[in-house]
Amino acid sequence: MGITTRFQHWNHTHQSFLLLIARIVLGVILLLKGIFFISHSQHLKELILDSRLAAGVGFWTGYITFAHLCGGVFIILGLLTRIFTIIQLPVLLGAIFFILPTQGFENGWAEIFLSLFVTALAIGILVKGAGDLSMDDYLKDHLL
Repeated sequence: MGITTRFQHWNHTHQSFLLLIARIVLGVILLLKGIFFISHSQHLKELILDSRLAAGVGFWTGYITFAHLCGGVFIILGLLTRIFTIIQLPVLLGAIFFILPTQGFENGWAEIFLSLFVTALAIGILVKGAGDLSMDDYLKDHLL
């Protein structure tokens, strides 16, 4: 095995591992945020009412909670990853453009940074896919 082949194999292996770590981090953050929203559903309703998306509070509360809980689990597993990442994007973009500006900086930079970080991770995973270490890849190799 030549040095070029070794480097390509090493690079591919490490990219798959980094994508796995990014996917797990994104999924865990979404899952924890979904659990927080279930525990504090009134807080979520108040956030939505204070924003410009006040219409359909019940729908948005259910959608956000479902998207975070189910999306977090499916993204961690790497199952239907792109679909659940697409489901996350309206929630994340809504948080960045509608929810956070109405709150101001009362929570400091932590919420803004977390929202931007999670959105960047979601877009990266949407572009790259689930990776080699995922249920999507396993099912593709064994069922198709």
